[in-house]
Amino acid sequence: MKKQPIALALMLLLSIPGSALAAVVYVTGSGQSHDPGVALADARADAIAECTAQGGTPVVEVYNHVSRAALWLASSVWKCETP
Repeated sequence: MKKQPIALALMLLLSIPGSALAAVVYVTGSGQSHDPGVALADARADAIAECTAQGGTPVVEVYNHVSRAALWLASSVWKCETP
């Protein structure tokens, strides 16, 4: 008969919405421009759009990189919490 309190406790925990039930995924974005700041801003916007398209909330930028080719190329990686 000890299974009933455990099952009840698990049912209550699963019914509580919150970040404990959220999954964390990493999304990437990229951008290019003649200006390095614009390229990085575009990469960040691209990653945030990818996160929100999955129904998630962007948490923090984990990594970014800007390099020079014919144009400035940028990439950005974000931590994203999804339901």
